[in-house]
Amino acid sequence: MVPKILISPSLETRAVEIEKILTVHLKGADSNFSIKTHPDILYFEVESKLGIEQARKIKEHLFFKPYVAKGKVVVLEDASLLTLEAQNALLKILEEPPLNTLIILGAPNDSTFIPTILSRCEVAYLVTTSDVERSKYTKDIEQLLKSDIAERFEYIEKLKDKGEFLNALLEYFHQQLPSHKNFTAELLEAEKWANQNVNIRAILEYLMLIMPNE
Repeated sequence: MVPKILISPSLETRAVEIEKILTVHLKGADSNFSIKTHPDILYFEVESKLGIEQARKIKEHLFFKPYVAKGKVVVLEDASLLTLEAQNALLKILEEPPLNTLIILGAPNDSTFIPTILSRCEVAYLVTTSDVERSKYTKDIEQLLKSDIAERFEYIEKLKDKGEFLNALLEYFHQQLPSHKNFTAELLEAEKWANQNVNIRAILEYLMLIMPNE
């Protein structure tokens, strides 16, 4: 997999996106582990030291056989702290990562990365979702969890901004992890369909069919 760089000044936004990606990557694997203690994930939190020694640990970790996941994972919540020496040491592994491995580098901006790091990664500039947008549909979603299929379909039919509602569903069920892990994974797949211009109403109706009941 192509290594990913997630750019946002908000640590919360980066953390949400990291968890979304890992939810899909770890789908079907043992769910008894948390993301930060999973044996196949080497996770560096904000303010971790990221020098040449840590670069060596990253390379060693990625070449070990996975324990329960389909591949090894490395996450750096703030890769802007990588020293120049560490960035250079990681160039080869970023260019040719082992099969099925996943490398995620979060950062407030891209200015601290050397150009050869950026050229080897898929760079995503994340949009920070406001508190207002996150809470706008909360009551509606909670009511839909208690509703039958006909009521859910009626709600979708009358909905004005269906794309915004899909994002609200993602935000809401992300907060419910791990109790709704399977449905969250379905939501992430639905987000991909939406980005591929699949009819958004059809996507939402499918989600209403499989959304859990409270």
